[in-house]
Amino acid sequence: MTNSRAVYLEAHSAVNGPLLAYGLLPVAVEVTSLAVGVTADLSWLFVPIGVAFVALLVSVDLLYRNWPTGIRLDETGITIGAVRSARASRRRPTVNHQSWGRYTCPWPAVLEARVVTDREELRRMKDLPQYLTLTNRWSRKAGMEHCNIGVLSSPFMRAALVIEVNPVKVTVSESRPARFYTNFKDGQFSHLVRPQPGLTWVVPTRHPLVLQAKLQTALGALNKR
Repeated sequence: MTNSRAVYLEAHSAVNGPLLAYGLLPVAVEVTSLAVGVTADLSWLFVPIGVAFVALLVSVDLLYRNWPTGIRLDETGITIGAVRSARASRRRPTVNHQSWGRYTCPWPAVLEARVVTDREELRRMKDLPQYLTLTNRWSRKAGMEHCNIGVLSSPFMRAALVIEVNPVKVTVSESRPARFYTNFKDGQFSHLVRPQPGLTWVVPTRHPLVLQAKLQTALGALNKR
């Protein structure tokens, strides 16, 4: 990890209230339903519990994928991903767990950086090719063959830092492809989704106004050099 002093540090920036509820409430409901079924000897209850278990796996996995996402600004540049983990740079996560890696763009390689809060723009970003990722969806989108590395969009994202980067000068964790199974529903048994260097990075923030102020200060200081 860098020894430079952080001017802005936001750990777990993807974990807002809605995502936390989405990930944890199904667990509470499942455990409660199971306890009621056993205590009251309601054997019929185990059928819906089993069906709901699939939904539970999806919600918990999406929370897990986004848990380490964070933002760090310091005098060297912008870092996103698992910014508080000393091991993040050595990890080789699959494309659907890329938030567990770390991605650093030095200030000279930042072509543009802005904080987006417009809900409509955030919704549109989800399906645009340059923003396709697996941190905001559990499985691949139909026709998706690549996952953009550095795009850490999350479910229920309310604001985001969007960075246009020079991909030649960034430092990123090595990502591995992931295989998704469709069981011949689309004529193929499975699809391999490979990592693709992102020209635009996206990372959620819970504090857009504070981040915007710190970003403007950092960019202003850079322009004065």
